[in-house]
Amino acid sequence: MLRWTRLPFDFDVAPLQAEVGSIVEEQWVPHFNTHDYDGQWSSVSLRSASGRAEEIVPQSSSGEYLDTPLMAAMPALAAVVRQFQMPLKAVRLLRLHAGSRVKEHRDYDLGMDAGELRFHVPIITSDAVEFIVADRQLPLRAGESWYVDFSQPHRIFNGGTEHRVHLVIDGQLNAWADELLQTAVREIATPTSVPRGIEAFQAFSEMLQQDKPLRAALMQHRSPPELVAAVAAAAVERGFALDEDDVNSVLRAHRADWISRVAIL
Repeated sequence: MLRWTRLPFDFDVAPLQAEVGSIVEEQWVPHFNTHDYDGQWSSVSLRSASGRAEEIVPQSSSGEYLDTPLMAAMPALAAVVRQFQMPLKAVRLLRLHAGSRVKEHRDYDLGMDAGELRFHVPIITSDAVEFIVADRQLPLRAGESWYVDFSQPHRIFNGGTEHRVHLVIDGQLNAWADELLQTAVREIATPTSVPRGIEAFQAFSEMLQQDKPLRAALMQHRSPPELVAAVAAAAVERGFALDEDDVNSVLRAHRADWISRVAIL
């Protein structure tokens, strides 16, 4: 399974940012998955099932997708979209507001195995944005283009002072896309790093093995939400820089191993 790769397309972000800046605030629609984020997450469509810019649900019951008026009004963004020579589905701008986060979740119908691809072109971003997929932080920089298999656990936190905006292009796997991805894997380095919170959790876990009283206290929390909150609070009190999202991510992926090592039964 190809989890992610940077693509051999780099774009001049200045005209893209100018077009994004021309979108009036009233056109941005709050994201429909309200349980998947804290803060503000909004979107507008360049291509949708109905051809309306305010329709931001990326699925179409009929299988048909139409360009919205924004596609014609934004030639720089439209030129980027034309680089992706596959059967196009939804094309949206996704805006994660400063200080907001997308909670960890999985989109099980997205990925090469399902024949459904999602590409990201960052337009406005910063080093303060954490884009974490399968416990790895991806350095998506403005003007780059990336493929990510979003059937994996992923989460985003915008720790910057400006809204993060990505152009998100959905389409179906075809021969062109398959060759693009295979070429990218062979030729383009896609560095990743362990998120700070995951490193902090690992250090806290090692400390916890030596702290029997704390282990006993944590053993009292049986439900997953209580356990996550208690672990995060205990870690922060002891100087470990992590939050509940970090704890949740690690416990979901490595719950059995972690619980057996700290004897929380």
